[in-house]
Amino acid sequence: MAVLLGVAMLVLCAAPAPAGAQGAGAIVEDFTEERLGAAPTSFSTPTGFWSIGTNGVDTKPVLFEDGTQWQGSQTANTLASQAKALYGDRWNEFVDDLPGTAYFPIALFNKVPSFTGGTLTARLATVGGDIDQDAGVVFNYQPNGDMMAIRVDTLESNMKLYQWVQGQPSVLKLAENVPAAMARWHDVSVTVSNGGTHVSGSLDGFKFLDADLPTSVSGQVGAWAKTDTVVLFDSFVVDPQGQ
Repeated sequence: MAVLLGVAMLVLCAAPAPAGAQGAGAIVEDFTEERLGAAPTSFSTPTGFWSIGTNGVDTKPVLFEDGTQWQGSQTANTLASQAKALYGDRWNEFVDDLPGTAYFPIALFNKVPSFTGGTLTARLATVGGDIDQDAGVVFNYQPNGDMMAIRVDTLESNMKLYQWVQGQPSVLKLAENVPAAMARWHDVSVTVSNGGTHVSGSLDGFKFLDADLPTSVSGQVGAWAKTDTVVLFDSFVVDPQGQ
């Protein structure tokens, strides 16, 4: 972990600023009460290798997912190598949702048991990942593992709205040409409106994605990553009034 955070310190140009405008009723987690090197207490972690690290600039605590510890990375890297040989620069598009890469680290925010509307904002920086550099916000998480997520991919420069039903992922909406950069702080936001049936996704205050849902959102929320992605979360904000 120290090596990866050392790389982040060299690349991240400045300490992160606070997340965007927040309503008076917003619930803000900035990890300052967490203990460095320990598992998070503000989030529960059903999958992944989550711990409390530093932001690479100072000693401010962050939520850290180290995807390099994933045991399936060797098999997934083999699939990625085969895809690179066949598809060249477009290899990543063809391994996104293969069974061998269907591993999704999740950290659920303990302070919000059910989210039905408003805005979720995660301030994050992706700092590593050979197969994937995907991170974002999970929402509508159910006890059986069904969930949704909006994530940004610094390899493909896109944003996707994902849905999982009985463990099977599907892409509900794709936005391309999204300027998400490696080792830079970004605000990834999910806004749920219209009685829980409309979802929009934004990066750094700019909306890139809109989708209507057949049923209302209601479930747990939190941080999300994919396969061997290494990512820092500096803050997580739930604003029930955010539209």
